Parts: sequence; C-alpha cells; structure tokens
Amino acid sequence: MRSLACLLAFTLAAGSALGRTLQEIERSGELRICVAGSSADNYRVDGEDFARYLGVEARTVTLARWDQQFHNAQGVTVQGERYEAALLATGKCDLYPNDLHITDWRKTKMTLVPYFATRNVVVARPEMRSVLRTEADLAGRKASVQAGTAYEGWLQGFNAGLGDSAPVVIETAPTDQSMRAVAQRRADFTVIAAESAFHWVRNDLDNLDVLFAVGEATAAGWGIAFAAADLERALQRYFDDSRRVGSNLDVSWRRRYGVSLMEYQLFSASFDNSGKWHRAWLVWGIPVGAALAGVLLAMLFWATRLRREAGRHQVTLKALQQSHAQLTCDANRRRAVSDLLLALQQVDTLAAFARIVLRELARQLPMGQALMVLVDEDLGARALAHYAGSGSTAEQTLSEWPTTAGMVERCAATGEPVLIDAPGADYLRIQSGLGHCTPAAIYLLPIKHAGRVTAIIELALTEAFRPEHRLLLVDMEPIVAVGIQRFVGEDAAGAAAGPARHVEEVQAP
Repeated sequence: MRSLACLLAFTLAAGSALGRTLQEIERSGELRICVAGSSADNYRVDGEDFARYLGVEARTVTLARWDQQFHNAQGVTVQGERYEAALLATGKCDLYPNDLHITDWRKTKMTLVPYFATRNVVVARPEMRSVLRTEADLAGRKASVQAGTAYEGWLQGFNAGLGDSAPVVIETAPTDQSMRAVAQRRADFTVIAAESAFHWVRNDLDNLDVLFAVGEATAAGWGIAFAAADLERALQRYFDDSRRVGSNLDVSWRRRYGVSLMEYQLFSASFDNSGKWHRAWLVWGIPVGAALAGVLLAMLFWATRLRREAGRHQVTLKALQQSHAQLTCDANRRRAVSDLLLALQQVDTLAAFARIVLRELARQLPMGQALMVLVDEDLGARALAHYAGSGSTAEQTLSEWPTTAGMVERCAATGEPVLIDAPGADYLRIQSGLGHCTPAAIYLLPIKHAGRVTAIIELALTEAFRPEHRLLLVDMEPIVAVGIQRFVGEDAAGAAAGPARHVEEVQAP
C-alpha cells in the first residue's frame, strides 16, 4: 500500500510528458527512482547512491511487477511497438537502476546506459550436470524464471527454434522462488545472469550448480527517459567513477553477489564481443572498349594492370586471413577464460580450485601431465594438485619428476617463466594409461600476487609451446592468482579452528 501511495504521489507531482532531464531533477531537488524484481532492495541502494552523487534527494518506489518498467500509457508492454515507457515519459520515474539487459526491444522504450557485460547461464541441481550438457538437452524440461526478464525472453526464443522437439515448459515466478523451485526439484532448471549466479549458487552449493552459458554476451545498465541526454552523461560519469576498488557500487556488488564490481570486471572481460570483424572485399573490373585500331595495345595495358591488381588482392587476402586467424584465437581465448571462471564459481577449497584449474588447462592445451605447486616462503614448495603422471598423489608426482624440484626453485627465485623445448627423456616421460612418451616441451608458469610468486604451474606438453599458448596462460594467470590468494587467506584465518584441508589430485581422463 505504501508503494502504491508513493506511486500516486508521483502521478500528481509529474509535470513532464517527455521524461525529466537532469536540469529538471536538480531544479526539483529529487531523483525519482523505481526499482523492481527480487533484487529490488539492492537496486534501491545503488540508485540512492547515484542520487547522492548528483547531490539531490532520492524518492524510491518499488514496482509491483518487473514488467511495469516497460508499460505503455495503457498499462501493457508491447515489444514490437516503439514508445517511451509511461513511467519515464510522465516523470513518475527518472531512473530504473535495475541492471536491465540491453535488448533491441527495450531500447525502443527508453535510453539504456550500460556499465557491465553479462551472459546468461543455466542453473540446476548438481545431479543434473550429467543430464543437461548442452542447450539441446533443455528441450522438454521445465524451467522457472521471472516474468518479463531477458531470461524468459531467451527461453521463448529457444522454444521458437526447436521445430518438432518438445518445448521447454516455462513457469514464471520471482527469481528467489525460481531458485527454490529448482533446489526443491519442482523445476529442472532456471536461467539467470552470470553475476547473479555467483550469489545464488554460492549460498546453496548442495542444491544449486551452474551448468553452462547460453545465448550471447550482452550489456546491462540502467534505464532513463529518451529526452534526458544530460542525465545519461551524468550516469556514465558515475559508472566511470565507480570502477575502482572500494567505491560504493563496488562494495554493493560484493554484498549482493559475493564478488565485487572490480573483480567481476576482470571476469566479464571474457564476455566482450567488441572484437567482431567485418571482411573487406576488393572489387575491380576491366574497362570495355577502345578503338579497333588500339585493341592490341588496350589488351596489353589492361592485362598488365590486372596482374598488378591481382597481386594486391593476394596480399590483401593474406592479410585478411591472418587477421581472421588472430581474431579466432582471441575469441577462443576469451571463451576459455570464461569457461574457467564459470567452473570456479562452485569451488570452496584450495585443493578443488587447483584441480579445476589443471582440468580446464587440459581442455585448452596439448597437455600430457601437469602439476600445481604452492610456494611458501617458510614452508617451501607444496604440491596442490596434479594431472596424469605416475604418482598417486600430487606430492608423490613432485618427488618422482626428475629435476622438477630444481626447476620450481629456479622459477620461484627469478619470478620468470621457464621454457624447455625438446627436453628429452632425461627430464621426465609423460605417462598415462595409453603408454609413455617424451614431452615436446616443458613450461613453468609463476603465479604472482603483489609481485611475489605464490604458486607455480608446471606443464609437460605433447606439442611445441606456441605463442597462443603463452597468451592463454597470461590471461588466466591473474584469475588463478586472485583465487589462490583468497583461499590462502581463508586457510590462514581458519587455521586455529580445525585441521588443514587435505590436498586432492586430478586424475587423467
């Protein structure tokens, strides 16, 4: 009732038919904020922080339904029509700080100011991981999502493209209720943004798990009126000023999702689609005609020019192919980093963290064996996890690999990567259930935090170490460093409360 009363007060106070600009907001001394959805309380905190940034009072209303943000003057949402959302157009709301996914149809209802990238993920019970592996496995299942969201829109689009397959049964409920429905097996899965998945899954690891990403990466932001170009510029300045450790928005993200905005910016770099390219095409033709007396000279002239143009075309085509190959490598690298981040979301121990890192590296690199070692100034090197190898434990593998301890000490002392091309059988032999072989290269990657080596990853590769392998490891290194630092800090804080956690190992597939 209080929300309805506030909304009625907004109706009486509104005096604009085109939405309020920043000048009008500053003149009135108040920013009218409308929040919606299961995270409305969090959106309220962010919106009111923006009001303080502007130096005005915040007047906040909680909308009864998410879809109200997009209603026309008749109180309905028509995705195929262009109009300004009624609450913005009438000045009842100046701002929707609701982290709206920026879709084409929403851009026909308001100006959306982006500030982070996101991607939808499928969340289900852990036992569903073996059943739901790809988007195709969702057909015929039951999903629960919040009505009017981009998640429901993705499911509707997925159903439209199924053809003769059974469609997903879509049940709508607020996000918190949808999560409970999945946890209690009343729904097979839900779809939610990656940043929200951090919060829900980490708070219920026994009953919720992130399975895989769906759809394309998209931007998310806040909605304002079309006419408020000055408010759009102020919002962009606010987002830019908030991209720093300890900002109010940064802290709000940590409370809401369990990951700060700055940490998520690192994660979401892998979602970036701005590297899409457009092929260039060269077109040329041979002029026609000349006097009959000059036919021979004309043919010689144009033949020479054609050869020259053909040579230029070959050079350009080669450059385009090289560019295409580079962009493909970049896209694959971003996808690999994204997969690593999603795989690490459910990890709650340092041993499990190390195991997942080696598993994801094995998916991307020609890796025969691998070992992750924790470097401690007082305790020395301690094996965390291994991939393949003859040892039954990571510590045994560390002790059995000839010269490994010496290379680890060298890498830890210099803080520089160590690459040994064609090391020969004297160093080690890659061992698996299929037999033994000599590695083509051995590479040691130091993991640094605050300029100090905290861990080392040793890789025995079945192929030569290439530049794209190095770039992938460079992209993954800061993520691994942050994760190790977090778990080491937690272990240090909890040392007095119980015995040390056991180190686990990765087994070869």
